[in-house]
Amino acid sequence: MARRRRKGQKHAVPVTDGPQALVIEMLGVEALVRPLDAPPESPPERALLARAVSKRSRVVVGDTVQCGLVQDSQPEHPRLMIMSVAPRSNVLARPDFHGRQQAIAANLDHVIVVVTPRDPPLRLGLVDRYLVASFRTGIDPVVCLNKADLDDVGAWEALEPYRALGIPTIKTVALAGKDDGIAPLTDLMASRRSVLVGHSGVGKSSLACALIPGLERRVGTVNQTIGRGRHTTTTASLLPLPQGGELVDTPGIRAFGIFGVEPLELAGFYPEFISRVDECRFRGCSHIHEPGCAVRAAVEEGLIDPGRYERYLQIHRSLVEEGR
Repeated sequence: MARRRRKGQKHAVPVTDGPQALVIEMLGVEALVRPLDAPPESPPERALLARAVSKRSRVVVGDTVQCGLVQDSQPEHPRLMIMSVAPRSNVLARPDFHGRQQAIAANLDHVIVVVTPRDPPLRLGLVDRYLVASFRTGIDPVVCLNKADLDDVGAWEALEPYRALGIPTIKTVALAGKDDGIAPLTDLMASRRSVLVGHSGVGKSSLACALIPGLERRVGTVNQTIGRGRHTTTTASLLPLPQGGELVDTPGIRAFGIFGVEPLELAGFYPEFISRVDECRFRGCSHIHEPGCAVRAAVEEGLIDPGRYERYLQIHRSLVEEGR
């Protein structure tokens, strides 16, 4: 006996096996995807998220997904449906308003933290937060001082503690008509997947246009197909690089919260602390108030940057307050 359909219940959409694809951009319950066997320069296709996928996991830029082909789809509707998401090697995430994971991008090789000397001013606390998130997920961090021609405030010198840790630190000038210092960044990103992050106004989109000649024209073409305006970054989007590899451009933010790190775990994401932990008198030392702390002693001796340590205290306090 055939099962009766409840009033208002829709028939299941018939789907057959389709291609594996890379998520280029998220558009609510849809995504822009590029089949893995398609050339990097080929235009993306729209794909619906299957209900089970949208309930079970949040699909993000950089995910590899298994698509199905929607049978009898209308010309104005997507012909693809995302049926499942492949396991991720890593994911850059922040907490949402409810403290749950809000993924930004997946399967990354680099997190490139873009800062400026001024307009907006250099905020090292944001850099440190991104470094914690990067080290936690095993993604290599990079610091990029954009608008370096405006550096009359000693911003490059202020970034010395990161260079001392072996973190690549690059000067660039990516503005209208300028692309100074792009070559080292281009070489670093070749054949790798990198995400640009940072405050609004630091020039991430200008960097993207300098790294990918003709990007404005290409984005304009895509915008015509999905009904968007000009290239202002409102969601993360993945862009192929001319030298191989991919760039994830993200919207600017005001603050970046650290997800999935307990206060006592924080010190484990400071490389300059890790080498001294065994010298602390107490196991599980927070490096804040315990006597015989080797980390605090190193700060007093100038072996650990005092600014980094002060910002560690601030981040630790914020994690404690968030956990209450």
